[in-house]
Amino acid sequence: MTRVAIALALTALVVASFVARWHVLADTPWPVGVDGFFYPLQVRSLLEHGSLAYPASPLTFWWMTPFAAATDPIVGAKLGAALGGALVAVPAYAVGARLGRSWAAGLVAAALAAGSAGSAYLSIEFVKQGIGVTVGLTALWLVLRALEAPTPRRAAAALAGIAATLLAHKLAALLVVVVAAHAALYEARTRLRGRRLIYAYVAAAAAVLLLVGLGLAMPQRFVSGTDVALVGHAFTRHAQWADPALATHGFTLHMEYEALLACIVSLAAAVLAYRRRDVVALAIAALGIVLAIPWLDVTDPQGLAFRARVIAFVPLALSAAVVAGALVCRHKVVPVALCVLAALLGLRALRERRDGIIVAHPAMVAAVLAATDQLPHGATAIVPERHIAFMLAYLDRADVSLRPERVPYAHRVRVMPLAFMSEELQQALDAARADPTVAAPPIGLHPRHRNGLVLVEEPTWDWLLARLPGPLRRHYARWPTI
Repeated sequence: MTRVAIALALTALVVASFVARWHVLADTPWPVGVDGFFYPLQVRSLLEHGSLAYPASPLTFWWMTPFAAATDPIVGAKLGAALGGALVAVPAYAVGARLGRSWAAGLVAAALAAGSAGSAYLSIEFVKQGIGVTVGLTALWLVLRALEAPTPRRAAAALAGIAATLLAHKLAALLVVVVAAHAALYEARTRLRGRRLIYAYVAAAAAVLLLVGLGLAMPQRFVSGTDVALVGHAFTRHAQWADPALATHGFTLHMEYEALLACIVSLAAAVLAYRRRDVVALAIAALGIVLAIPWLDVTDPQGLAFRARVIAFVPLALSAAVVAGALVCRHKVVPVALCVLAALLGLRALRERRDGIIVAHPAMVAAVLAATDQLPHGATAIVPERHIAFMLAYLDRADVSLRPERVPYAHRVRVMPLAFMSEELQQALDAARADPTVAAPPIGLHPRHRNGLVLVEEPTWDWLLARLPGPLRRHYARWPTI
């Protein structure tokens, strides 16, 4: 198959995947996902001030900025999310072709990645992670090139790829660093002797110290102690053998069983990788097996296990390339047969997946817009839900915070959605509205429900807390957030 034909096949995969993602994102004029408004908020800040509004890994926002400059921050963020996720087919092909030692195996990997339910979900919900996977696979390809034929230029390109992944997303960077370090140390042990081997170990130790230092200095941008601590909460005693990506009360997100499929394919790939001493393929297969451990705690939407299992399509695609490559080499499977398989798998990229999508309700958007004239000058809105907090920050240009402790008492204004309120708190709100001694009664902003979204100044909040039963008073005084 010529390079032109391969380029056309990859282009078709990227276009199909982009169109499917874009249709889902463009269904609403507002951002989608829990952190939907976070992305246009950051992009707008880059356009207006040249810096991010909140500390974060910046590469995703830099990527979105040209699209936003040509359109607007919301449309630009959506275009960047859809295209950045769809482009995963290209590095998936490059890595898959090297691991499978066949261009046909690379096409199988590209088709699986582009048509993945997990990858599509990342473009909707975890955009930084989705673009981080695309950048991370590119970095992995650069690492493989450098290991195959070490030259200063290739080594510099590999390091640049890893640095770009660090600037894109923490989890993607961690996976690339682990795989790359494992492969590099293996190559060092087999190729180097004496002082050169010692130098390699010293360089590896220095790299680890550098990453630790970056995490301590900039915990929002790089892997920090808080992120590492999440590993301790990633497991549970209750096994879920179907390997869902998320399983909360009344809702399960299976991602088309990609984690389970990744485990099966990775087991076969691990045997093949072990026989030919391919440490990179073996590390990727190990990832596919680990992500399918039934005791991963996927009940927490904010947990590490959910974030990790969503990217099960990565080991699925790359391990499938290893298996496909072995079929070509050992069993003389005609590459055309694998092309047909890749084409059939590529049809999945046309699917518009809406499972688990969170859309901003028009009434809630109207309520947030109504807060513009109600927020006192110089006040900071204390919001228990980051989805609404970022909506306020974007639509009203308001100062927001999830925690009250960071804001001086005189500048605090609580903004609470109905889902945050117990019956007792709603009754206290109604009582405050009816009590003439309350100087600043609660303000209902929602057009459909008096308590759909309520603005409460801090003295009134104290008044409300004093009238709640002891357990509820302590609960709301802690200000639980999501």
